[in-house]
Amino acid sequence: GIGAFTLISASPETAATVGQVLLHDGLIFYFIAYMVGGYLMYAVLFAAIGAFCETPRDAQTLMGPIMMILVVPILVMQMALTSPDAPVVKVLSWIPFFTPFLMSARAPSDPPLVEVVLTLIGMFATAAFMVWIAGRAFRAGALSDVKLSWKSFGRAITGQA
Repeated sequence: GIGAFTLISASPETAATVGQVLLHDGLIFYFIAYMVGGYLMYAVLFAAIGAFCETPRDAQTLMGPIMMILVVPILVMQMALTSPDAPVVKVLSWIPFFTPFLMSARAPSDPPLVEVVLTLIGMFATAAFMVWIAGRAFRAGALSDVKLSWKSFGRAITGQA
């Protein structure tokens, strides 16, 4: 998308430098791992919401809290880029919903391998748990005529539907 267009329209020297940094430092592997985990996590979350919603208005009601979650790492991103080892950035990067954003920003500063491995495990474990929850939500929401509410969503997740 935009990154590819920017790279194509950049000077050959700039494109070569970006490619060299991404490949030489192994950053491309960090970015791909965190992008895949984050995409999986948020795609499953939005699919679960879609399973419960009959209209865009219903979806908008449920997406409000998720959008607030997405705003937090964007607000912290400037600090993550300028001071990747700041305590608040380190702590927030352990929260699975913030991990794809903040660990990608911290990757060029070479965070400890244990942090990289454990945040990846936490993010993919959260994604797997969310797939399980989304399956229950889909079964209760899309395959039945349950009225949309937080109570019905809770019942679907706990299996009491």
